[in-house]
Amino acid sequence: MKKNVLALSIAAMIGGFAGAASAQTFTAPTATKFEQSEGGVGHILVVPYFTTQNDNMSVFHVVNTDTTNGKALKVRFRGAANSDDILDFTVFLSPYDVWTGSVQADANGSYFMTADNSCTYPNIHGQKVSFVQDRLANGWTAEKRVNNTKEGYVEILNMADVKPGSDLFKTIKHAANGAPACADSVLERTLAINPTTEGAAATLGYDTPTGQLTGDWYILNVAQTTTFSGAATAIKAVDDAGANARGKFVAFPQDNQSTGLNNDLYTADPLFKTTGAVFADNSPAVNLVAAVNYDFPDLSTPYLTSTATPEEQASLLTQAVANTGVSNQFATDTLIQAKTDWVLSMPTRRYSVGANYAATDAKQYRVFNPLVVTAGGARFFDAGSTTVDTDGNICVTTTSNTFYDREESSVRNGAVISPGTAKIISLCGEVNVLAFKDTGTSVLGATVARQTAAVTYENGWGQVNYTRPLPVVGSSFIKLTNSGGAANGFSGTYGITWPHRFSK
Repeated sequence: MKKNVLALSIAAMIGGFAGAASAQTFTAPTATKFEQSEGGVGHILVVPYFTTQNDNMSVFHVVNTDTTNGKALKVRFRGAANSDDILDFTVFLSPYDVWTGSVQADANGSYFMTADNSCTYPNIHGQKVSFVQDRLANGWTAEKRVNNTKEGYVEILNMADVKPGSDLFKTIKHAANGAPACADSVLERTLAINPTTEGAAATLGYDTPTGQLTGDWYILNVAQTTTFSGAATAIKAVDDAGANARGKFVAFPQDNQSTGLNNDLYTADPLFKTTGAVFADNSPAVNLVAAVNYDFPDLSTPYLTSTATPEEQASLLTQAVANTGVSNQFATDTLIQAKTDWVLSMPTRRYSVGANYAATDAKQYRVFNPLVVTAGGARFFDAGSTTVDTDGNICVTTTSNTFYDREESSVRNGAVISPGTAKIISLCGEVNVLAFKDTGTSVLGATVARQTAAVTYENGWGQVNYTRPLPVVGSSFIKLTNSGGAANGFSGTYGITWPHRFSK
């Protein structure tokens, strides 16, 4: 990426890094666009849903398939209601490395644990790390704040590669005993870098990111002997020819200090913006939440050579994920006690619209970035296409839904959403769970942004469509019970996970 000459000069004067005139540089970035990777390998991974509700635990695996370079990753957990950051940290992977971790819950909400040897910063190996509630609404009850740590989604971004031979590479490389050194003296140096100090970062061993990450997840309920699993949604940064390419270096320090930069250049998040964001009444929304280093990078931080602004970045990323509708199967067959939940997750919605919890005027609750748009220039979300429900979740209404049985019969707009009699599905929250014919504790036990669909048919499939493209990903989670299984000494419950099919 281009050097910020002023920042480099200042850094040299105050000793930000040694030898500015002879500083090393990165390999030039070459990526010009994003595409959703059918092969599951990419620069960005999104786990559409995690949950610790109803005694569930969620487990994640990330694989570095790059056989040469190490990887510096930002891992961020976001809440289901408004995509609030509830935990983030940095992970370093060496070539061939696999990193694993899990989310479980106690009385204080979700917590993260990893016994994996791969380096993290800060070092959280073997620790019980509680999810952070600082960005949740102060006006919520303690119970609601805890509950809002129990569901959400995960975003994983390759911020930078780590070059072989560097001190950083050597300390994250696994030794013969299977464990890297993870030397604090080396990892602490990462607190002195940001995207403008190219020389310092290159000297440390960083280079521009090449992706090559894959990810998997599973949701496990030991008591109910049920497991659901799937692959993370992968977004690949490619060049004009469609080949895997290098993105821009976007690593920030993993601390809570002010960036000292113009944050408008690094995020499209409307709650962080000092210019450009607007409320529902179109009045300016300015710096509603003070961003610090750990807030960066997010998925809107300019990553491509074709994105000079975070709005351009967020637009291209959302376009890569967006579709006009999803379809999947459901089963509620009473003979096998079948139950179904659909997860409809919108992992880039936060860059178009966020909730201003401090608002005293309803017109200033929804905050928009009007420059995050489709390829045709239309906004993905605006005041006219969104509403707010009684829980404070921001909703977008779908245009139609059609449900079919297994014998070709169909009912258009046949899923009556309970409570009430509305026949059009509203997606309220960043991560929505639609429970089929189940008003109790459904398959996933979701509560943050959950609805019940009283479909006419016992088994079949359905399709949900929207008026404009939306960044929806997710799966159908079907649970079955073999009533004779437990009595005969083997598992009586089974989980099936089918990813949504979609149309562009």
